[in-house]
Amino acid sequence: MIWEGTNISEGRGTCLPFEVFGAPFIEPEEVIHKVNESIRIPGCFLRPILFEPTANKWAGQPCLGFQIHVTDPQTFRPYRTSLALLQAIMLLYPDKFQYKQPPYEYEFDRLPMDLILGNSALRKALEQGGKIDDLERGWQKELTDFEDLRRKVFLYN
Repeated sequence: MIWEGTNISEGRGTCLPFEVFGAPFIEPEEVIHKVNESIRIPGCFLRPILFEPTANKWAGQPCLGFQIHVTDPQTFRPYRTSLALLQAIMLLYPDKFQYKQPPYEYEFDRLPMDLILGNSALRKALEQGGKIDDLERGWQKELTDFEDLRRKVFLYN
């Protein structure tokens, strides 16, 4: 989960861990507006939510954020949605948003976010306001190649 590499709660310490995310400094309407300025996120509804974790990040503090309600599993693109939300939050709250620092998962040098995203280039592109559509186009050939490789080992079509 992308939020593990940040100071954004991923809902641990609530009855909805990994289903909600947020932080005390987030204003849901601002985030929705920022996301809608730059990208379309199909197949879901961003349900604003207020929660208070009893443990982990922001324990005992009210957090505003979202629960992502999937309305159409066929068109929902979870990675695109997560990247758009991450970028909106990092751009809207540069003084409050933070990355988790190493160590993370037996890695002592690299930022946890770079491990989660796969590399630092994607993180840096998001920080600089790179368009999600352009970033997605950059990895389409690899996805197509993987899909071709994957189809060769299907037992049933």
